[in-house]
Amino acid sequence: MTQRERVLAVLVGVSFLVVGGYYFMNQYSDALSSRDRQIETLSKRLDDEKFVEAKADMAMDRLITYRQHALPESIRASQSFYQERLRETLESTGFDDVVIKPLNGRRGGNHYQHMFTINGQASMEQLVQFTYEFYSFNILHKFSKLTIIPVKESELLDISMNVTVLSLDGTDEVPQPEDIRLPQLAHGNLKDYTDVILQRNIFAPANKPPLFTSKTEVEAELERPLRFRLSASDPDRKDRVTFFLGKDPPPGVELSETGSLQWTPDALGEYKITVEARDSRLPPKSSTQELLVKVVEPQPEPMPDTTPKRPEFDEAKFTYLTGTVAVGGQPKAWLNNRPKNQKLRLGPGDTFSVGTLQGKIIDVKDREVVIEIEGDLRVLSIGQPLADATTMGPAGEL
Repeated sequence: MTQRERVLAVLVGVSFLVVGGYYFMNQYSDALSSRDRQIETLSKRLDDEKFVEAKADMAMDRLITYRQHALPESIRASQSFYQERLRETLESTGFDDVVIKPLNGRRGGNHYQHMFTINGQASMEQLVQFTYEFYSFNILHKFSKLTIIPVKESELLDISMNVTVLSLDGTDEVPQPEDIRLPQLAHGNLKDYTDVILQRNIFAPANKPPLFTSKTEVEAELERPLRFRLSASDPDRKDRVTFFLGKDPPPGVELSETGSLQWTPDALGEYKITVEARDSRLPPKSSTQELLVKVVEPQPEPMPDTTPKRPEFDEAKFTYLTGTVAVGGQPKAWLNNRPKNQKLRLGPGDTFSVGTLQGKIIDVKDREVVIEIEGDLRVLSIGQPLADATTMGPAGEL
């Protein structure tokens, strides 16, 4: 074999090796890809089966939980238990005129749906308490309808409710309230709910705050009592307005709920007093205002007027002797105070005070009486006003 033939043979052999290796590698690669696809398919199938199994476990767990919070499959036992439970809860929370009626239930799959109507009267606070107790009893029940109508001229409400509760097949016993009662609901305890809900009036328009009508500046004298009346009006005419002091009032300032502010300042200067007017609606609305008090030196007190003043109206001028009688052997004088529509029955020794006159009965005679006024004896005849009694002289001369 020549050199040329040997080279050609080597090239042909190498070509066969290359072609064979390429074919073998393709076959090997195809086999690997096929196995990877089989592994991927099997893995996906396994994941799907695991998912189905997990869903089944979750469904079983839910079913077990539902059975713990459902009524037993016995329709009669469930209906009797739940109706009595409703009645106890309603009465314990203060409902009156309670009427509970079971309705025709419905079968659905592995459960039975019981339905009840409830009617009664209660306040809003009692309704909140009942609703809180209803949901604290953690079973498969709910309100399907709730109607509230205010009773005229009363704080009570006419309440109508539809309630639905479930029985589950496989549940043998009624749930024990102490085992499934929730310690509190999602937003807190009963007080948390009443504090929020009872601050609303769901039957009235939105509340408007009161508006101050009293002046914002007042002058006070040093070390002399200041008395000032706050006033405010409310757009909602039936609302009652009360007043409160704001933060950091000067020491000694007092404010009543009716708006009477009292203070005795002990230093000169200007003082700002924050006051609040709050209405009686639910939820209450309020307005604040700053009252500026300017404390100045006191004015000198005027000299007292010692001139005796006669009253503009003297009852003694319209008090008449209307009769003299003997009662139980004792003489009595009858005086009629017309301005006060008052009748006086006086005997000897009795004192009286009518208008500007103060005196004492000395003697009761036929159709006249002797009285002592300011040390003088006077005679008062029937039909004569007390102020016009005739003077007889000093009492010592009788």
